[in-house]
Amino acid sequence: MSRPLLACALLLVVGGFGVQHKSHKPQQVLPNDVDPALTNELSKFEQEFGEAILRKDAQRLEQIVGPDYTLRISDYPDASLPRAMWMHNALHELKAEGFEQHHDAARKLADDLAVVSLMFTAGKSTMGGQDATGSSYLIDFWKKRAGTWQIIARYGNRVGNRPAPPALKLPPPGDRDPQLTDELRELEQQLAEAAMHRNTEVLERLVGSEYTLRLGDAPELSVARAVWMDNSRPQAPHPFKLESFNEQYHAARRLNDNLAVVSFLLTQKASANGVDRSGDFYEVDIWRRNGSKWQIVARYSAPIAKSTAGTTPRK
Repeated sequence: MSRPLLACALLLVVGGFGVQHKSHKPQQVLPNDVDPALTNELSKFEQEFGEAILRKDAQRLEQIVGPDYTLRISDYPDASLPRAMWMHNALHELKAEGFEQHHDAARKLADDLAVVSLMFTAGKSTMGGQDATGSSYLIDFWKKRAGTWQIIARYGNRVGNRPAPPALKLPPPGDRDPQLTDELRELEQQLAEAAMHRNTEVLERLVGSEYTLRLGDAPELSVARAVWMDNSRPQAPHPFKLESFNEQYHAARRLNDNLAVVSFLLTQKASANGVDRSGDFYEVDIWRRNGSKWQIVARYSAPIAKSTAGTTPRK
C-alpha cells in the first residue's frame, strides 16, 4: 500500500483525525436527549471497542463490529468503507499508543437501536510513518443482538485544520439506499428552504416532537426542539438566520422499518445569535417515519475546517 493510502487508512479506522480547535459555542442549553443509563452502558462498549483496536484483538472486534458495519467520513462524503476493509486497516495498518473519549451522549432510538455521539482523541498514532494524532467528532449507531450491542455504522468528522486527505479509490458504497436517498434528499431540501424563509408551518410538519440538535464544536450541549423552533421564528430575539445553502452527497441508510440516517455536506451562509455560522458542515440526520410521513428527530452537525492544502479531494 502506498504512503498516501496508508495515511488515509487511519482515517478509515476511527473516522478521521485533526488538531482540536477553539470555536464559538451556542447559547448554553443543558442536554435533554441524553439517556444516562444507556450512555454509561454504551460508553463502556465504545471504550472496549477502542481498546480492541489498540490490542489488535481480532476475536473481540468480530464480536463488537456488526456484519453490516460501514464507516463514513466527511473527507470522502460520496463513499463508505465496508466492514472487511475496515477490519484490515484496524488489524494491520494502524499503530496507535492510546486514545481518549469525551462528551459521550447516548440516545435510544428503538428498543434495540441507539446512537452515541462523542469526541475521540487519538494519542500518538502513525500510519506508514506519518503522524496521525488528533481528534474527531463521531456519531455511532449501535444495535442490540442476542443480548449484546454491536456497532453497525460510524460517521466521523476530523476536528481542526489539517492537510487535505489523498485521493482514494473506494468501492461503490454498499450502505446507500438509492430510493430512500432520493426521498429524504427532497425532505432535507424542504427543511432547509423552510428554515431559510422561516416557514414555521413547514417546519412544524417536518420536525418531530423529540428533535434535538447537537454540534460538533460544542459536543457537551444539545438544543431542544422548542429552542430551535423559537430561534427559527421571524420574531425571535436571537434568531438563526440562513441566507443561502447548498447540499451535496446525500446518502441515506435504513436503520429499521421506520428509522433512517442521512449524511451529506452542507455549505451555508448563516448566523446564530449574532455569531457567524457560515462555512462547510458535515450533517448526520436521523429521520423517523410516522405512517407515510417522515420527520427529522435528530441532527448532528460538525463544521469542516479548511484544508491547509486546498480543497478536499473526491474519490
